[in-house]
Amino acid sequence: MLVVGCCPFSRSRTPPGILLVFPARAYPLLRHMAVESKPLFHPEVLRQQARSFSLPEQTATWQPKLQHWAELIISGRADAFKETTLLPDFLTDIFCSLLGYTGPAEAADTYTLSRERHVEVDGEFADAVLGRFQEGKEQFVTVLEGKATRDPLDRPFAGRRKSAVDQA
Repeated sequence: MLVVGCCPFSRSRTPPGILLVFPARAYPLLRHMAVESKPLFHPEVLRQQARSFSLPEQTATWQPKLQHWAELIISGRADAFKETTLLPDFLTDIFCSLLGYTGPAEAADTYTLSRERHVEVDGEFADAVLGRFQEGKEQFVTVLEGKATRDPLDRPFAGRRKSAVDQA
């Protein structure tokens, strides 16, 4: 007697003359192995930085402005606006006023934040660039790409060819 596959019954319970055949799966059963997660930063490096970090004094004076932006986002009111409507105010409030970056109108000869004129990639411009900019000399540090509160960052959205991550 040939028994193929597995049977929930014992052989003694299988009626005589009955052949139990269980077909094999048409597709192999894929077992997903856990992907080893590696931290972006070594925990000890973060621990050392966190121990020595203290907020600047000006942060306390900016608590109302930070609270305003948090409430705007949490309440859902920010969802009603397009990215282009909120981005200029956000860049000014957070990057210029709070973090201390300067735009071309604020600085005499060197500024650190530039909007929509540098870094052209595939015919598109970044929303803003942080770096050191002088007449005839430009050092780029990072690109800022603003998105609306509901835009997914990891995939193209609303007819765009690239995700926000790819754009940056």
